[in-house]
Amino acid sequence: MAEAGWLGHALRMGWFDFRRSARAMREDTGRLVLLAGGVLFPTLLLAGLAVLFVPELRGSDVDFALGRSARGSFALFWLFGTFMLAQRTTAAHREPVADAFVLTTVSPRTAVVGGVLAESLRALTYALPVGLLVAVATAYAFSAPVSLFVVPLVGGLFVASAVTAGRVLGYTAAWLVATVPWVARHKTALGIGVVVAFFGGYTLLQVPQLPVSVSPALLGVLPVGWLVDLVAVGTPVGWSPGHAVGGVATATTVLLGGGWLAERIATSLWFGEPVDVTDTDDGPPTRPATDRRALERAVGPLGVPVVSGPTRAVTEWTLLRARREPQRLNFLMIPVFGGGSALGNLLLQGSVSLAVLGPVTAVLAAWAVGAAFGLNPFGDEGAVLPSTLTAVSGRAFVRGLVAPSLLFLPVVAVLTLVAAVGGGHGPPVALALTLVACFLTVVGAALAPLVGMWFPRFSAIRIGNSDGVRPPRLLAGALHVALVWVPGAALVGLVVAPELVRLVLSGVGYVPALLLSLVARGGEVAALAATLTGVGETILGLPLPAFRVGVGALLVLGGLLVARAALGRAVRRFDRYEVH
Repeated sequence: MAEAGWLGHALRMGWFDFRRSARAMREDTGRLVLLAGGVLFPTLLLAGLAVLFVPELRGSDVDFALGRSARGSFALFWLFGTFMLAQRTTAAHREPVADAFVLTTVSPRTAVVGGVLAESLRALTYALPVGLLVAVATAYAFSAPVSLFVVPLVGGLFVASAVTAGRVLGYTAAWLVATVPWVARHKTALGIGVVVAFFGGYTLLQVPQLPVSVSPALLGVLPVGWLVDLVAVGTPVGWSPGHAVGGVATATTVLLGGGWLAERIATSLWFGEPVDVTDTDDGPPTRPATDRRALERAVGPLGVPVVSGPTRAVTEWTLLRARREPQRLNFLMIPVFGGGSALGNLLLQGSVSLAVLGPVTAVLAAWAVGAAFGLNPFGDEGAVLPSTLTAVSGRAFVRGLVAPSLLFLPVVAVLTLVAAVGGGHGPPVALALTLVACFLTVVGAALAPLVGMWFPRFSAIRIGNSDGVRPPRLLAGALHVALVWVPGAALVGLVVAPELVRLVLSGVGYVPALLLSLVARGGEVAALAATLTGVGETILGLPLPAFRVGVGALLVLGGLLVARAALGRAVRRFDRYEVH
């Protein structure tokens, strides 16, 4: 039951939360710069397009009517925004700010509506420059002053309805995790599956260049996409009054009905008792509760074969930590999704062929698995680091950090093999790329503990609602990327494009020779430039089979030696480490 005057309380709460977010953004200069760049770049791009085309539209006869494609594209954009806002709700806003105070002071309805308002204001702030530009450009191009009113109205309904629907989905996901043991145990895998399924479907609708794609016009039947007809009011663009009214009615229904549903789900989430994922229904335990096999059951269905003793315990704790705090693995997403997106764009544009899938997968998958578990070993231990330093030997600890990556070697091998075969490579090349991926995984896993011990992160950062997450330091991640990607690219290049690798390696002589020749005035500098040019010519003239075998053997042998040395130094650093 809501308290008297709940709407006024919700408005004040939402405005206060929005102002708090704005102050936090102003105080974080780096985040503010990134956000400003993300908003200004599309705004400037759209402004450039408006300058080019809006004068051509002004006063011209427009023979265009909105159809299912336009409505479907608008609905697809709304679904994308709803999905992203649902993720934000689950990760960062599943509980109100200062929940102990809020939930004992105001009703859940007030907290839900206030949260929706605050999130809507944040989203509208990001979209404000683009929205104003669209409104002004539409009004000028079609001499339609009414656009200055209807475009902001559509933008507000779009954002508010997407935020409300996102809250319903986000609260539902959080409620399932809090109340269903099976979902709580497998939330990471389920979350990855949902993301992959959504973006896979989004890609099929968004990219018609794919061999298998779906037209966005299929989504034109969704009433929420009919809001786009309201934008055309007062312009010569053909629009349907029935669709416009239906779109407004749908957005209003989502706001009212979604708010009511979000209140019910949030009440159960906030006041319910969360499940304990360590509880099982398998009957009374046959062993004491302190038995280490409880740890083995906690990491199931994964098993840890071969290793035993303290090494196995460290391995299981490392796997369990990754499962319970998947946010700490977010640092893997930027290179993987960034590289994957760039590769996808190049493939769609026809700039590269499918043959690059195998080599890119070999390097990216190997690096991600090798870096996932050991890049911040001291920081991961947190407050129990002193106990860890005295309870386990350095050899067992380092081996326990490396073992989880080795457990995922079959996954790396299968992904690389499938990508290589799908990219058109024959069995010998595909097998060679798979072996390279496994080798890079082993080397990356061996390097990660030492790099993480060199540059540990002890201070926790906030990722969503998780206040105690300690991802690896940016410097540690960048160093690990360089140590794995550079030799990894050379190895896969020797498999699929040895001529290119030979050409790049010849730059060891040619590039310094070119730089020296720019400043040489004869004498020793010119002689050194000539010598370096000869080195480049010698490398470029090596027979291709001998070059491939020789450089490949050097890289493999060097990788093994570096991995062995890294493991030894990591063990010694652990044994000699002192907590200050």
